[in-house]
Amino acid sequence: MARIFIFSLVIASLVSCGKEKGNGDLDMVFYLEYGGKPLVMLDTFKYPVTGQNVSFTRYAAYISNLELIKNDGSKLQVKDIDFLDMTNSHDKNNAANGYSYKLKDIESGDFTGISFGFGVPQDMNAQAPKDYPSENVLSSSANYWSSWKSYIFTRTEGKIDQDKDGSLEDTFALHCGGDSAYYPFEGSKVFHITDGGTTRIEIVLDMEKYFYGNTLYDIVTFPATHSLEHIPAINVLTDNLSVAVTLK
Repeated sequence: MARIFIFSLVIASLVSCGKEKGNGDLDMVFYLEYGGKPLVMLDTFKYPVTGQNVSFTRYAAYISNLELIKNDGSKLQVKDIDFLDMTNSHDKNNAANGYSYKLKDIESGDFTGISFGFGVPQDMNAQAPKDYPSENVLSSSANYWSSWKSYIFTRTEGKIDQDKDGSLEDTFALHCGGDSAYYPFEGSKVFHITDGGTTRIEIVLDMEKYFYGNTLYDIVTFPATHSLEHIPAINVLTDNLSVAVTLK
């Protein structure tokens, strides 16, 4: 009987340890907003300060070096890079629900925050689509400037009424790239990954603050960014991310 009891304790201990070291899922929900309200593609918004009507037709971005911050300050990397196109998730029927980005089989435990980069890290950006296998998100030549030798980190596209005549007849295409456009984000939030469960966290990107967080982006002069001479304008948008992105 004593041996059976001891054997049972060993089995219980092993099962308990297995649960403590189990895996769970993380649902990262990205919300595009404008002035604190859901951003709906094709809806009309007011550009900050200058007041032109604007609408959005696309938002997409590379995110990279996605890590979870543990209680002791160490970091658990869960994704090296991915490409998120949030356009369809922010139509009139779905914008309030955001864009759900799910990561599976993550080590369970307690965490105090997350960190990731908007864009492609310098070591990866030094490569080209031909250097990656077809299943890698960096193999897409559609998101690469060969003349600039850089990936397009983020794409913000839409229409604008530049002359304020009531018609959204002009387009804007803010394509950010180059090593200086990489923005590392880190946010604090206490959460727990439960073995066999799904944990949800929310990230908000307010596009009004993206245009005017620290500095007003001059969309009249630079309605499109696609060459090296546009780096100063791109850097304004990158700097505004420090205000525009928050973790809920």
